[in-house]
Amino acid sequence: MIPYLLVWFRLALAPCFLVGYWIGADQRLFIGLLLWGIISDVFDGVLARRWRCATPVLRRLDSNVDTVFYGCATMVGVLLHVADLKAWWTAFLILFLFLIAQNLVNGFRYGRQPSYHMWSGKIWSATMVVALTGLFLDHPSEWALAAVVTFGIYNSIEGMIASLILPKPLTDIPSVFHAIKLANADSNARRN
Repeated sequence: MIPYLLVWFRLALAPCFLVGYWIGADQRLFIGLLLWGIISDVFDGVLARRWRCATPVLRRLDSNVDTVFYGCATMVGVLLHVADLKAWWTAFLILFLFLIAQNLVNGFRYGRQPSYHMWSGKIWSATMVVALTGLFLDHPSEWALAAVVTFGIYNSIEGMIASLILPKPLTDIPSVFHAIKLANADSNARRN
């Protein structure tokens, strides 16, 4: 129950970024929202695993809420620094196209989004937190933005490969190499 509440709490925080931007709130509010979102994101997974309630439904809900939460935070970060980020528009567009491609592959393959929670996704989230913190402190970091784009594209590629080779949507696949191992095991089991 508590892991679900933490996920719903993070979802409730997401529009607060947009409202805060709309009313011209102090940017420290955004850092606070980001901090509370990170805490809820870490503990929903830790508690769900500890209490053995990390169901596929919870994992998919967690992934979808992460998308909304970080999407709202990113939108505000970009709106606050449109001029500073002009040189990054092409890189952001490429990342966005990879994310769309990944969702299309998942949709066509499974009819829904899997929730892999790969290590590359965790690294990508960490780079987003660093980059967003820099934006909210009015100190955009070139290396953090480059890391966001790089790990975002890498995570999308891993997700697409996993979706193309796994026979069904699974949760908690650490990397594409684990997906390959599972796909090979499934293939061998079907042959025997």
